[in-house]
Amino acid sequence: MRMATSEVRFVPVYSKIFDLTKCLKTILPNIQFQEVSPGASVEDINILKQAEIIVADNNLLGMQLYNLPAAKWVQGTFAGVETIVQHYVVSKPKPSFIITRFSNYFFGSAMGEYVVANIVNHERNLMAVYENQQSSLWKIDGKISNHRTIADLTIGILGAGTIGRDIAKLLKTLHACVWGLVCTVPSEDNKSPYIDEYRLHSDLPDLLHNCDYIISVLPSTPGTTGLLNEDMLKHCAQKQPVFINIGRGTVIKEKDLVNALSRGWLSAAILDVFETEPLPVSSVLWTMPQVKITPHVSGCSRPQDIAMFFKENLIRFQSNKPLESVLDLDKGY
Repeated sequence: MRMATSEVRFVPVYSKIFDLTKCLKTILPNIQFQEVSPGASVEDINILKQAEIIVADNNLLGMQLYNLPAAKWVQGTFAGVETIVQHYVVSKPKPSFIITRFSNYFFGSAMGEYVVANIVNHERNLMAVYENQQSSLWKIDGKISNHRTIADLTIGILGAGTIGRDIAKLLKTLHACVWGLVCTVPSEDNKSPYIDEYRLHSDLPDLLHNCDYIISVLPSTPGTTGLLNEDMLKHCAQKQPVFINIGRGTVIKEKDLVNALSRGWLSAAILDVFETEPLPVSSVLWTMPQVKITPHVSGCSRPQDIAMFFKENLIRFQSNKPLESVLDLDKGY
């Protein structure tokens, strides 16, 4: 069992996130936070080697995964952990310290806002409203006045974990019917009150067949990579849902997504993540009229949120309580 730490005096901050150290010092003024250069000089590495608790960007942490002998806990600054997992070697002894992702209600709320905003914009055709304004046109044709509300929709969330449940909560507040895709259906006591129907990965076609929107918040793991590849989205053909991807682009190959849009299996796609980022200029997705693209900003790691999350986890750590959003290196999330 992890030994409780009664007092923390020093924490290195190994990050490129602007103002993170400042925010940490503001919220925890009794701790000495020291910025460690991402350049990782010998002096910087020695600081990391001596620290029991570290705040670090996931990609930087990955490169030092086996080089932190004193560490007991490292708080990451991103939700995605592929840049950590790619450095994990199963044949080596597993790192003895705990790694926690930045993934809780801070991230879930931000990504939920993105989802709600885009659904409302799409259903009410607000882009056309703004274009009409430029020409001083008072028009109420089409979806501008004759639109669906979120309460009319059945929305499937691929990945009903911490972030997915927060998104479901927002959607349920607006009276949507919410389905969640999970690896294991939770017991009755642990089911979310905001998810109406659970489906296992083996039941994915049923979820795709029944939903008006498909929202992927899935991480990139061996079990999720290519989940929607080839003709999986043909199961959407009856309802022709809108696909929103705010998880990882590896869930579907671009050619298969383009095929699903071209065949009308999907009516539209709202994409924040891609196989290759930045999205290459040559990608056909840029010019498809039924596609909207944002540059991986649905959930940003804001320094003030990371600092608050670190404080909450630090209180747990000092009380020897389980930490939130612990990374399982074997599972990859």
